[in-house]
Amino acid sequence: MRKRIIRRYLLFLMTCLFLFSSNAQDNKLKQDKVYKLNRRVEIPVTAGLFAFNFYGFYLLGQKPTLDSLQILSLDQNDVRAFDRKVFSQSHPAPSYVYTVSDIGLWGSYVLPALLFIDKEIRKDWLDITVLYFETQAINLNIYLYGGPVFTKRIRPYVYIEGSEWEDKLDKGTTDSFFSGHASMTAGATFFMAKVLSDYHPELGGKKYLLYAAALFPPVFVGLCRYRGFMHFPTDIILGTAIGAAVGILNPHLHKITKNKDLSIAPFTGGYSGLAVSLKF
Repeated sequence: MRKRIIRRYLLFLMTCLFLFSSNAQDNKLKQDKVYKLNRRVEIPVTAGLFAFNFYGFYLLGQKPTLDSLQILSLDQNDVRAFDRKVFSQSHPAPSYVYTVSDIGLWGSYVLPALLFIDKEIRKDWLDITVLYFETQAINLNIYLYGGPVFTKRIRPYVYIEGSEWEDKLDKGTTDSFFSGHASMTAGATFFMAKVLSDYHPELGGKKYLLYAAALFPPVFVGLCRYRGFMHFPTDIILGTAIGAAVGILNPHLHKITKNKDLSIAPFTGGYSGLAVSLKF
């Protein structure tokens, strides 16, 4: 059942990405446009992606909780050395870290609204809004179906003897891989950096300062999740990397350029297949 769901989801996501990249390469557009979107296609597709998200959260709620024997059998030494560093922190964690991480996550969702301070971006407000929702819908789908829906990595606090027993038996204890807080925050901030750099090519190499600044919010949120024993370091690193990749790549696939950034061509010979080229 779950394998069938994964196959259907991957097929749907690949179709979406193909449509997005195809729509992005229309050279008949006005030169003052930065991104090309086909709203008649992408708005319904984005709505469909959010529907997949709701279904993903439903599946997440159906995951079985840990039982007492499973919890008692846990050993911190079974965790790889790099991730084991999380256990060196003092316990319990300050209660404010959970609140701060949630504020950071929810705040990141609305952060891209600051893009509309820029008058060049503001004139394309509808396209940017659709593109942002689309980006985060893809990001959340990757998090759910590539992470906790089909994985069972136990959160760090479950390994700690001093943690509340009720918390260890509660739902969500096997949702450590990977950090959705870090992924969604990175998706928002790197989307902002990408859009700003695309609308202002005169920045040149200085655009990398935008990307450096975009890294601070997800790192801060990730550190709060780490301090709260909610995730291992690799969960946070991977979540940040995935969010950043989606935040950059989805706008990039929609960017209008004189030369195609994305080309897909068949080839034959000793082997047959498709040649894919992506330029940045």
